[in-house]
Amino acid sequence: MLILNNLLITILLGVIPALLWLWFWLKEDDNPEPPQEIFIVFIAGMFGVVVALILEHLISDSNEYARGYWGYGMQVFQIVNLIGFAFAEEIIKTCAVILTAFKSPYVDEPVDAMIYMVAAAMGFAAMENMFFIADGIQTTGINQSILVSAFRFINAVLIHATTATLIGAGFSFSFFHRKYRVKEVAFAIFAATVLHALYNYFILGSENSVFNQIGATFIVASGAIMALILFERARRVHI
Repeated sequence: MLILNNLLITILLGVIPALLWLWFWLKEDDNPEPPQEIFIVFIAGMFGVVVALILEHLISDSNEYARGYWGYGMQVFQIVNLIGFAFAEEIIKTCAVILTAFKSPYVDEPVDAMIYMVAAAMGFAAMENMFFIADGIQTTGINQSILVSAFRFINAVLIHATTATLIGAGFSFSFFHRKYRVKEVAFAIFAATVLHALYNYFILGSENSVFNQIGATFIVASGAIMALILFERARRVHI
């Protein structure tokens, strides 16, 4: 019974914050996407976490090998990991959309790419949340896990939505000009990776540093504002 209760709590605390942010973005869409299509992309994003764990393990091992060969220090090692992990997660979320929504007939206006990118990102964030919360329940208890869920709702889940919106903008702004798509999307993934890596850098040191806490919050807030501006622009994109 205890295992079942903990599982239910893990699912609720992990998924609800992601669904709330997904609802926020969906209600901004003037022409709502089919719920079943959003669900498929959301689930694809969730499974993306498994792929991310494998890739991040490979990145870390490769980085460790390169460090032993080239002899660079721990700081460089950590920076390479931060950038590599962020890049892997952004690529995985993008692939989740390309392999699902972009194969359907429903992506028929510029802003749709941003909507589906956010759906994939919220699926990814929901699964990531559940891993964090399940670990928290085992080590620190349910009360601490609730705090973790609240913190991730404000910061971690929102940074996933923000970076997804940036990448979605690359697809949206090249919707009518496909010859620019590769350049636009590549730049968007680069920008999303940098933003995500910076957030991770600050958040990893935030436990004992007020400066890092402020830095992480600033990145999330400024990124969210930028995402909203891009979303409004995407809704007005025309030939």
